[in-house]
Amino acid sequence: MVAIHHLPLASARGQWCVVSPSATDAQMQANIDWLCSRGHVDCIPIKPGGPCFEPDNLRSHVSFVMNQYYQFNGRADKACYFDNTGIFVFKDPSYGDCEYDY
Repeated sequence: MVAIHHLPLASARGQWCVVSPSATDAQMQANIDWLCSRGHVDCIPIKPGGPCFEPDNLRSHVSFVMNQYYQFNGRADKACYFDNTGIFVFKDPSYGDCEYDY
């Protein structure tokens, strides 16, 4: 079971930012569009052939790029807000060859 805590929380060691289970498809797509179209993060890993493409679903892809943004911005709590669609997890969400930044 993954521990999930909603904002605000102090940034801590072993903390990742992922999309909330309650986020809608439209919210998730808006997050990906904002992060990938403006060069805020490297979206190549979630493209076909990338290590984080599988599983090929919006929730997996957006969680990966939201975490990249959060980590790049010094793990600041506000860098995981995303219109209240970001949450913190304390178990590494990496899987297979898809490694979430920390």
